[in-house]
Amino acid sequence: MEDTQQKTMTLEVFDPAMCCSTGVCGPDVDDELVDFANDVKWLKSQGINVQRYNLGQEPEAFKSNPEVITRLQNEGSDILPIIAVNGSVILEGDYPDRNQLKELLNINGETSNQKTEERTMVENENIWNEQVQELVALSAALASNCETCLKAHYKKAKDLGVSEQTIAQTLQVAQNVKQVPAGNIVELSNKLLGAGKSSAANGCAPGSGCC
Repeated sequence: MEDTQQKTMTLEVFDPAMCCSTGVCGPDVDDELVDFANDVKWLKSQGINVQRYNLGQEPEAFKSNPEVITRLQNEGSDILPIIAVNGSVILEGDYPDRNQLKELLNINGETSNQKTEERTMVENENIWNEQVQELVALSAALASNCETCLKAHYKKAKDLGVSEQTIAQTLQVAQNVKQVPAGNIVELSNKLLGAGKSSAANGCAPGSGCC
């Protein structure tokens, strides 16, 4: 429910007359305006619809909001900026900082991407469990040629509910990895003995089993 409210919420900023839409221009930039411009970007990342109106360039926007134009007529332009949410004024005379915006708009400060990343981190932390531990142990047992270990970890994996298919896939991967060093040694030995030149002709290389 809260997410839906945030997505449909509109924040309107009625700025004093400035040289550009954000006031972040010219040789002497106001740090407060720079901070607020960054906060506006952040608000948009939260799903808030933000609209800014410059008194010098968009006077019609001021006239279209009765509360804003009344305050402006009564107090003068010194009352600007005026901040309104869904048409109702909530602040005037100053730009709120990010903490104030969180309070005023009732948001927690997390973007959807941040929430997704945090959720993924939690899920990743839960990957390691007894079943995974036994699959890793099975691979290690095969790599070390330990028959007793292999049988023991196979039985425990089955007791924990690991499927035959998963066990078979794990052992196949372990077997493939185990064969890589052996294949590399044979290849190195062939190079050292000149197998590529002398033995290739008769189709027999050292270590191939045909000689």
